Amino acid sequence: MMKVARSALLGASVLILSGLGSAFGETSSPDTNAVTRGAYLAKAADCMPCHTAIGGKPFAGGLKLNTPFGGVYSPNITPDPETGIGRWTYENFKNALHDGIRADGSYLYPVMT
Repeated sequence: MMKVARSALLGASVLILSGLGSAFGETSSPDTNAVTRGAYLAKAADCMPCHTAIGGKPFAGGLKLNTPFGGVYSPNITPDPETGIGRWTYENFKNALHDGIRADGSYLYPVMT
């Protein structure tokens, strides 16, 4: 992924994650400007095509990407706290994009390094 796209995605995620608390019942209200900016950056970084299976829910992952070393399936990046990245912190997301390390500390597949 190009450095610009990676930066845009990281920026989008930070802004999107900042609004997740209220979506899951926390008392603080989301910064609507940050959510709007995050949505814009996620679109600019073109996240959805790689994170949406054919006929699947947007950003829910499951798209098979053929690589020289075999098929790789895209992960769910929805704000769902159980199956997506809804509980991730800024640091979790930054580590995934920059270092290829999941929120649980394990390594992501080689395409993320």
